[in-house]
Amino acid sequence: MTQRPPSTWDTKPHKPIFYSPAARLADRFAGRGDGNAAIPDLPAGPVDIIDAQAATTPYLEIRRRHFLDRSEHEHRHMLNDLEPVRRQLAALPQDIAGGEEKVTEIRKRLAAIPEKPDEATLNSRNAVEQHIDQALARARRQREHHARRAKVVAEEQQAAEKVRALRVEEARLTGMITAREQILAARVRQLHEHTLRRCGTYRHHLVRKHPDGAALIPFLNLALPTLPDWLPRRDPDTGATERAATQTTSIAPAELRERPFIHRREAR
Repeated sequence: MTQRPPSTWDTKPHKPIFYSPAARLADRFAGRGDGNAAIPDLPAGPVDIIDAQAATTPYLEIRRRHFLDRSEHEHRHMLNDLEPVRRQLAALPQDIAGGEEKVTEIRKRLAAIPEKPDEATLNSRNAVEQHIDQALARARRQREHHARRAKVVAEEQQAAEKVRALRVEEARLTGMITAREQILAARVRQLHEHTLRRCGTYRHHLVRKHPDGAALIPFLNLALPTLPDWLPRRDPDTGATERAATQTTSIAPAELRERPFIHRREAR
């Protein structure tokens, strides 16, 4: 049976997505075709109150669905990668709680053993020590007391070290999950930007052929693909995810009307 190769998500980044000539030609052809056919109709009403799908086109819907499909594939890949990690992480709290209870119990036993034995303990003798020197008997009792206490101290240190190791492992697994989620967010944003690039090429050629091209631009912006709802809108490292998505998908209608062919530079 072939073993599953080890995951390389933590060492091998994705390459930039290549915008192939065939894809560029398909986007240009679809944009010109829809423009010549006057698709879509210019919505009636201001852009700020119009429905987001009022000016969508079948091709934009294809691009949106394709982006969501690839995003879900990346999401499923992440869930598969993190399944054993999450399983290990879920078991750690119970192990940590059990270790802390053991440390507490040992510390109670340790507190019941004073650092120095009392006089009654030092003066006690067993059956074979009835006729030996008192100083020798006291030295034996003191050594026995220290040995018994040292054993409990070592047991307490070992239990505490085990709890510390479990907490370190918990932090490590949590960091792995966070890092993998950041990789997913970066990958989905990469797919999103590539999709917007293709949509930019399509819109550029559509508005040049459409009878209401310049007026249609702000409505077409509403139909652009957006990031999935399950993706965090803020990058834990930079906090720039939400700003990047906003800047990419919302351009002021007034600015677009002044520069109706701004998407030609974006498509390149």
